[in-house]
Amino acid sequence: MLILMSSPNFVIRNGRVDPELVKVIADTRAAKNPVGFVSNGEEPAWFAESFANTGVQFLQCKGRQNGEVISRNAIKFKLNSYDVIVLAVKDEDVQMGKNGGAVLVAAGWSTAQQVRNLGIRVDDYNQLREVIQLTESWRGEWWYKAKADNYNILALADLSEYGKDITQQEFGKKLTSTVKNGGGRLNALLAVTARSLLIAGIGRTDSLMWGVYPSSNSSNNDSEVLSDFTHRLRTTVSRVHFSKRGQPLFIRHTASAKRSKGGGGDRTDPSEQVQTIHLNSFYKGKLKGKNVIVVDDCTTYGVSFGVAAAFLMAAGAASVTGIALGKFGNQLRQYQISIKTDPYMPISKGGYSVDSQGIVNGVANKDTQQNLLALIP
Repeated sequence: MLILMSSPNFVIRNGRVDPELVKVIADTRAAKNPVGFVSNGEEPAWFAESFANTGVQFLQCKGRQNGEVISRNAIKFKLNSYDVIVLAVKDEDVQMGKNGGAVLVAAGWSTAQQVRNLGIRVDDYNQLREVIQLTESWRGEWWYKAKADNYNILALADLSEYGKDITQQEFGKKLTSTVKNGGGRLNALLAVTARSLLIAGIGRTDSLMWGVYPSSNSSNNDSEVLSDFTHRLRTTVSRVHFSKRGQPLFIRHTASAKRSKGGGGDRTDPSEQVQTIHLNSFYKGKLKGKNVIVVDDCTTYGVSFGVAAAFLMAAGAASVTGIALGKFGNQLRQYQISIKTDPYMPISKGGYSVDSQGIVNGVANKDTQQNLLALIP
């Protein structure tokens, strides 16, 4: 079950009530999902006729921006705030959703600046219907979560059973295609990831910084597909934004062997990764005390998260969480790496040490993965 909340203006397009949007909203309520339109003002004159006999409610709630209306209704229906989708068409909707810990989906026809900055966006009633239907079936749990000594790891799905012959590289292509094609599947993928992050408490974490682990031959201009995905996700989940578009968190100063193709020799050895990346000097002095999220498409041995954590902790980060959309196999490791020189500059062979490494034991929930696999066919 989901709760849908929005302003009455969500169904207004080109100055009139859009019957197709009304139908999607009514159908959502008919599927036993609570739906409420919330406003600081009085019920619009057109509302009763448009939603007659649908069960869709109007709620006048002054000061709704503080988000308390979300938590009250979640408790009423024995749900949580992350089970609420706020369809944002006004800036007040964005404030209500973020303060209330809900998943935010922007109306593509809105002219409000805060709404236009959101990463999840529907442009018509078909996209709205698809996002609601695909998100409704998502239980919102992480398939896998583990805690290393100085960083956390979360993964949405186990990809070991994705297909008999699929590789990490092939999954990356499927993910890229899903993100590039946009539309309902991308929005639903963003929504379920955002919902899972909210369940994990990420939305309530202070001083969040977001970044992407760079590809083996990154252009270092924040233009990779996963970068756009991460920025979209960040605007949906976070109330703050220390990350800046166009400024990647990590710089790949030297191309590395493509590990998803089996390159780079021992794939459990982090040495090549340490020696081919560093932190972007744009963030020098800005990482101290930050809680950093590092996104990667998928992980097998966990080298990227161990290396990222080493650089970030050397720069004074308070915590690091690595997020992978998928995890392969049962060989995930944790790494304790000491960066002995400036983490904002290339690291030579003597500038770091791999202090320890070993298999990290996590908790898996295999019932959650099929929804993600359906979104990335």
